[in-house]
Amino acid sequence: MVPGVLASACAVFATWLRVVPPTSDELAKAASFIPYGLVFWVPAVLLLGIATVRSWRHHRPARWPMVVLTLVALAGLTAGVAWQAPAFIRDRREAVTKPLTVLSLNVARGADPTAVERATANADVVVFVEAPRTWALQLSQAFRERFGYSAPSMQTFDGGSVIFSRFPVKSDEPLPASVGQQWAAVIDTPQLGQLRVVGVHPCNPYCGVGPWLREAADLRGWLAARDQTIPTVVAGDFNSVDDHSTMRDLYADGFHSAANLAGAGFVRTWPANRRVPPLIGIDHILVDGRLTATAFSTFEVPGTDHLGVQAVVAGT
Repeated sequence: MVPGVLASACAVFATWLRVVPPTSDELAKAASFIPYGLVFWVPAVLLLGIATVRSWRHHRPARWPMVVLTLVALAGLTAGVAWQAPAFIRDRREAVTKPLTVLSLNVARGADPTAVERATANADVVVFVEAPRTWALQLSQAFRERFGYSAPSMQTFDGGSVIFSRFPVKSDEPLPASVGQQWAAVIDTPQLGQLRVVGVHPCNPYCGVGPWLREAADLRGWLAARDQTIPTVVAGDFNSVDDHSTMRDLYADGFHSAANLAGAGFVRTWPANRRVPPLIGIDHILVDGRLTATAFSTFEVPGTDHLGVQAVVAGT
């Protein structure tokens, strides 16, 4: 019984973080690991179920409380599955346009430019965040020729997020001031017509929960104020996992995770290039309701502690 109760305690804490969005920086950090906590419902159900069967066989006085605990654990497991399962189920909406490949990478100020160029070879639009100007200037002439357009232009780029495109950039603009400068562009694509691409990198919970929540809210407000007739892709390092309220708010606004639409499952992108696999997924590509994603993958390049993310998107 005791092991089952201990497993339940871990699972209850994760479930509570999922149901009640954190309002402190420490709890926000803990909420990054919600999926790992929800897994504890599995041993909780098994161990409490075994204890319940044994209590009934021996007619112990605690058999009814054990039944209640087992049912609570089963309900928690059901909720956990309901929250996580959609990430493994491919979107059934039909793609009605030719595909376009969008790639995003937090270069962490030092990703190997040569490896980055190899990774982006098949992309149509590339979003880099946490990119110093000196790093961007190391990209080769071949890369500049392949991606002939950028937002902002390399003449004015001073670090932060930058968007490179094979297709003409019709307009571009900076997002509201943040810890890392964020940028947006409207691109004239042959596949989708005008497409808005937003490269984002809002503050993380280590900034304090005030800046973290405020910059996420600023992003939502900025997106809501844009022309809603233009299909939109939002890509970058969101410094939030799917279970954070900051991401769930964007999903409530009508955005969808490209990873979830493609049925990619539990995607983790940070920290990369370590002896252990990445633990949490904070790098995302989101699309609005006019778009779907038919494929999603991650990739690794030396010199950054983030995996890159790549999505094939199309109109739907």
